[in-house]
Amino acid sequence: MKTSFISTQSLWNAPRTGAARLQAELAKANEEVVTGTHADLGLALGSRTAVSVALRRQRTDLDAITQDNALTSLRLDATQAALQTMREGVDKTLKELLAATVEQRGTLVAAAAGERLGALASTLNGSSGGQYLFAGLNAQEAPLTAYAGSPPSPARTAVETAFRTAFGVDPGSAGASAITPAQMAAFLDGAFANLFAETAWTGTWSDASSRTIQSRIAPDETAETSATANAAPFRTLAMAYVMAAGLGLASLSTETQAVVTDRIAARLREAGAGLAGIEAGLGTSQARIKDAESRMAAQKTLLAARLGELEGVDPAEAKTRIDRLTTQIQMSYSLTAQLRQLNLVSYL
Repeated sequence: MKTSFISTQSLWNAPRTGAARLQAELAKANEEVVTGTHADLGLALGSRTAVSVALRRQRTDLDAITQDNALTSLRLDATQAALQTMREGVDKTLKELLAATVEQRGTLVAAAAGERLGALASTLNGSSGGQYLFAGLNAQEAPLTAYAGSPPSPARTAVETAFRTAFGVDPGSAGASAITPAQMAAFLDGAFANLFAETAWTGTWSDASSRTIQSRIAPDETAETSATANAAPFRTLAMAYVMAAGLGLASLSTETQAVVTDRIAARLREAGAGLAGIEAGLGTSQARIKDAESRMAAQKTLLAARLGELEGVDPAEAKTRIDRLTTQIQMSYSLTAQLRQLNLVSYL
């Protein structure tokens, strides 16, 4: 028979060693009660950890798209408001044009159109969230150069040069009264209209990209979520306003003015219909974003339920484990206290 030496110190240390382990387990159990998930997912799930990681990645992706959609929706709301403002300007100009007499059109309509031409540039240069609404892909740069200003803008210089080339006089000069209706019609449908073709527009008026923003609104879905100042309705609207404000209507003969105002009315109607079309297209994108948000919310609910099944702990079981560990720790402390009282004097 063999005996081994046991010291009082080893008896004291044994409960203390066990207490450290129990405290670590208690901390883990408390964390699981608070978070509702396993403290060590890898240990608890084993080979199923990869499934948990994949589900979490899907949920993170959906959360990121949802955040982006919130910003996109703000941009679309601001764009729709700007389009509505421009359409209201079109309607007012048409009403003023049709209500004014032939004698009034040269002054009243020209003044109103000049103001709205400046407002058009200001609206097309509007921004939201640090991005220009009508710049297309080039969202960091103001899209439009204002027509009026000093020194004269490239667009104004191009219009006045074309007018001077066609008629030999400047817009608004006394010599413009000799321009015949046929000459003005040929100019408006030819050299003047060419100034508002997209190739000329991007060289004199606009720094916007002709490509619009395509946003990812769902994991497998994209939508057009911006407009560009290079679109035909904006160019047509600018053309109408320049006809009214930049060709010196008051200096033209009554018959020639009638040709110009007829063209202005036609271009305004065309621009109004085009603006409504852009609003409808962006409205469709807004509806698609709402639908995508509803689908993604349902997906996130399903993912949360699946993650709960994989990672979740039973709160009642975790609470029972805490109580058991707390009792064991208290017993360990009590035993340690009793052992510390052992000494040789107690046996004498």
